Amino acid sequence: MSSIDTSIAPWRVLSSRPRLDRPPWLTVWEEDVLLPNGHRIEGYLQSTGRDYAVIFVRMQDGSTPMVRQYKHGMRAISLDLPAGYLDEGEDPLGAAQRELREETGVVAETWRALGSFVVDTNRGPTAAHLFLALGGRRESEQALDESEEIQVAYYTPLELEQMVLAGEIRSLATVTGIMMARRLI
Repeated sequence: MSSIDTSIAPWRVLSSRPRLDRPPWLTVWEEDVLLPNGHRIEGYLQSTGRDYAVIFVRMQDGSTPMVRQYKHGMRAISLDLPAGYLDEGEDPLGAAQRELREETGVVAETWRALGSFVVDTNRGPTAAHLFLALGGRRESEQALDESEEIQVAYYTPLELEQMVLAGEIRSLATVTGIMMARRLI
């Protein structure tokens, strides 16, 4: 266990200006800040996006569903764990259960939170909430939004780990979810 030096002082915000406000998707503002050593940074960009849930499911047969879909931010097809944004006021577990059912038609018996992780510690507090779900079974068809076109494919946990190590899976939240779940199952 590492010790944390509590003598490190936070930066002081001198002023803050909004630059983009598109709730619930993205809010961006810039700040002028003063560092403890006296250095001043003007126009330091900060942002807040929507928290989201990511789910590693172990099906009853031992496989794990992955979703293949176009991700406009990276301008490419991406292979990911099922995931989705939290609706306003929704708790992370509820969002995880809803998104898993919508994207794959799968429900699970047992749920375990793996942790909540800040996506970009330099820019803002947006978090990915990771879950391990056990005893998954397909219960229904997908219930996709009009913006979603998702193919579901099933892999063994070992296949997924090998794909991560080969660089075939590019989403940091998906990589984290796979590698954390592999340590527990």
